[in-house]
Amino acid sequence: MITGSDPPRPTDVRCDPVGDFGCDPGQDTSLHEQLLELLADSATELLQAEALAPALDRIFERIRRVIRLDVFFHYAFDEAGQALDLVAWSGVPDARMADWRRVPIAHGVCSTLAQDRQVMIGENIQQSDDPRHAVARGMGMQAFYGTPLLHKGRLLGTLAFGRRCCGRFSDAEIRFLQTLSSHVTLADHRIGVDHELRARIEERDRMLAERSVIERQMLELTRASALGSIAATVAHELNQPLSAATNYLAALRMSSAGDESARALALSAEQQLHRIGEIIRRIRRMVRQDDLLLETRSLATVIDEAVLVVRAAAPGRIPPVTVAIGSDAPQARFDNIQIVQVLANLLRNAAEACEGRPASAITIATERLDPEMVVVRVIDNGRGIAPAVKPTLFQPGLRDGTHREHGMGLGLAISRHLIEGHGGRIWTEDTPGGGATFAFTLPAAPARTPVPA
Repeated sequence: MITGSDPPRPTDVRCDPVGDFGCDPGQDTSLHEQLLELLADSATELLQAEALAPALDRIFERIRRVIRLDVFFHYAFDEAGQALDLVAWSGVPDARMADWRRVPIAHGVCSTLAQDRQVMIGENIQQSDDPRHAVARGMGMQAFYGTPLLHKGRLLGTLAFGRRCCGRFSDAEIRFLQTLSSHVTLADHRIGVDHELRARIEERDRMLAERSVIERQMLELTRASALGSIAATVAHELNQPLSAATNYLAALRMSSAGDESARALALSAEQQLHRIGEIIRRIRRMVRQDDLLLETRSLATVIDEAVLVVRAAAPGRIPPVTVAIGSDAPQARFDNIQIVQVLANLLRNAAEACEGRPASAITIATERLDPEMVVVRVIDNGRGIAPAVKPTLFQPGLRDGTHREHGMGLGLAISRHLIEGHGGRIWTEDTPGGGATFAFTLPAAPARTPVPA
């Protein structure tokens, strides 16, 4: 047995050639060229490999006839367990390898390679009485070449080749196996680094995704808390004057016994006050979102209802409103009271944006965004929205755009919360020719679902 990093000088021992080449180093000078070609092919294979075992299998199939190899073994070193784990092999039946899949650092060729961290070359091992050669002798091997795979002093594993045809390797063959082993070491290190890098990238992506979820949850909690406080304040401040106004109107209606017109107006006013009271109750409960009533309803009907609400409450005339219902989006699933509230808020904003502008107009259009969602757009040709306001337009406590000089800016913040409660989203778009477009999505209605009467 010969150990160390320098290849031995072979003596003049010959064996019968098999195939194209035998073991005689002076046999055919074309062997040198063929070995160089094999090294180039092997280096390319290892450079492109994503896993070492299949690459070694393919390389062994290419080199075994030229080098006259019968077996090879590649073990990975488990530093924590101080053992070798079998990664790839050839030339031995699978059943026989059962006991050699995990090898402790003890006696044996591969264990010695891991322990001594030096190249080991065995010659004429059938005549050897070295106990470390017992397994190799049992396989009928005459010679072996083994090397530790070391990268910057760190043991990655071991690589060993064996032959049965003759008792030694030639000088050229040993240099070839040494160079090939160096390529394998670099490939092993690169693949390990690639796997570790991918694992770290996956872990980073997982942590970023978790962080994003936590940030969204915190944002929702903050928004819900803010809206809850706003709702409680609004409800507390408005409940008493609304109750008083309702009582006054009821008294007016009952005292106007002979005036049908006054009774009708008083009744309409009472209905609107009751609607306001219901909206306030909804606002107080919406943070919990436990009263959302999703129904398949007509979008034209809810738009008409919102237009009537805005016309009745507006201090002056609102611009003409055109309703364009897409043929593929006549219905959606939504809570009627909440979407009336959203549309009424957007219509009021659009009407105020158009104040004092000639030929002002508002369009409400629906279309199918995708199989799951319908989009509703409220489009005006008013003053538009200043770019500086857009990023914070839907946050509570801000004005609803640039066309409002007064107000708390609650409408768009509440509208966003209501739309997100439906599983949709709300945003702004530029209007061709000037103005503003507010768009929001609602769940699409299932096919062939009748509209409630």
